[in-house]
Amino acid sequence: MTDAALAQEIARNFDYLQRNLAAYLPLHRDRYALLKAGSIIDFFDTAGDADDAGATRFADNLYSIQQVTNEPVELGLYANAPD
Repeated sequence: MTDAALAQEIARNFDYLQRNLAAYLPLHRDRYALLKAGSIIDFFDTAGDADDAGATRFADNLYSIQQVTNEPVELGLYANAPD
């Protein structure tokens, strides 16, 4: 995995979530979405839980995590935000 590949994955996933945010907000507001390849894999209550699931499921580490909120939240490359 390269930094460029990870940056591309994050951008694709962020774009997907932003375009579909209205559909996810009612049920998942303030939760954390685990995304890969421009789709949501699952939702979690904490960024740490989402990151753990991503690291376990995706050996290539090409995934991202985004909080489901009206305001874009920068979680960093791997979203290793404290709970």
